[in-house]
Amino acid sequence: MIPLQLGTLLVFFVSVPLLITVILALFYGIRSWHRPGRERENIYECAECNHVYAFARSRPMDRCPRCGHLNEAVRT
Repeated sequence: MIPLQLGTLLVFFVSVPLLITVILALFYGIRSWHRPGRERENIYECAECNHVYAFARSRPMDRCPRCGHLNEAVRT
């Protein structure tokens, strides 16, 4: 059996998951820069006039360009 000090063991069990989390965050952060614009658009369907439209802004609700009614995103 390999003798390990308690401090070394604690550093290992804290730093390895933290390092994995940082690497995954960097990977998904860089990956999101290269997404096409269409994937970043929210798609809305107006409840009043049934007009379907898309905006690249990340808002939960947006106004219909035809009638001005507030609508929730159908797909984000």
